[in-house]
Amino acid sequence: MQIYFLIVNLQEKMIDRDITEKLLSSGRKFPIVTLTGPRQSGKSTLLKSVLTDYNYVSMEDPDNRLVS
Repeated sequence: MQIYFLIVNLQEKMIDRDITEKLLSSGRKFPIVTLTGPRQSGKSTLLKSVLTDYNYVSMEDPDNRLVS
């Protein structure tokens, strides 16, 4: 039971990232913001939580890559 409680609490609160202010600044200056990094590292989650008014497109979808 104790482990389950810890997992639920970790999912409710995201860890504050040093790059958050840079993302906010970039979001005010540019119409498109790209964040790159290793797979499964929380890039999309971070962007969606910081830049809430942006539309998101995954470049993993081959059709999206063709259009871009």
